[in-house]
Order: sequence, then structure tokens, then C-alpha cells
Amino acid sequence: MPAQTIGYLTELEFQRLIRHKIIPSHMTDFSHEPYNKIVVRDIIKLSLDDIINMMSTLESGNGYWVDGVLFASFAMTDSEELAKKEIEGITYLDKIIFAKYENYTKTVKSSTNLEIGILNVENSSLYKDLISWLKKQPIWND
Repeated sequence: MPAQTIGYLTELEFQRLIRHKIIPSHMTDFSHEPYNKIVVRDIIKLSLDDIINMMSTLESGNGYWVDGVLFASFAMTDSEELAKKEIEGITYLDKIIFAKYENYTKTVKSSTNLEIGILNVENSSLYKDLISWLKKQPIWND
């Protein structure tokens, strides 16, 4: 069976050039690089009604849920200095706002019938670590 040609190259010649990195394979390399450090500037504990009211005014209108906690996190305003820190694996959160909410549901209503969606992000190791850390902070028991 004759070798398939790609342009002026046979398939075998093409594969040899890729193997020896003479030409790129056109495959994108992906890597997962978690943050080395996350600095949280403020932690705000709210009642369930208050967090629903606050989240209902936000553009996304969804809250996140992990391990009995309904929350939202807010990044600091972008700057060149923060971009440099991101490259070093450090990020800053302006604030985390949370309420205890034992069991996950797809939506939650306030006492005034405002309703927001909830995204279960328990499969995120970053958010699981964040909530684990949050539960060790003094504000958790306030």
C-alpha cells in the first residue's frame, strides 16, 4: 500500500519530522497549575436572606455551594501588579461573602421570595480548600 502524502511529504516523513520536533505536531500542551497562595482581604458572614438579597442584585445572580456553605468570592480590581502576582501563582480576593446553608439545592428563596440559583462546586479542589480554610476562621463561629 503506498504511503499517504501530506503536501510534498509522505505520512512517514511527516511523523518523523514531528517526532524530532522539526515541525510542531499542532497539539496544544495543557497544564493545570493551582495557585500557590490566595490572599483574602475580607470575610463577611451574612444571614441566608441577606446573602440571597445581595446575590440577586449581581449580574450572574448565582451563588456557589460547597460543604454546607453558600458563598460568593470577589476578585480585586485588575492591575499590572496583580497580573505579575498571578504569574507567580498568587492571587488576591477582595472579599468572600458567605452564609451557612447545610444541604445543596439548585435554587434558594429568601423570606421575601427572592430566588437565586446555586452552583454546586464541590468537585473543585480550590473551592473545597477555600471552604475548609474558611471554617477554621474565627468568623465561622460568630
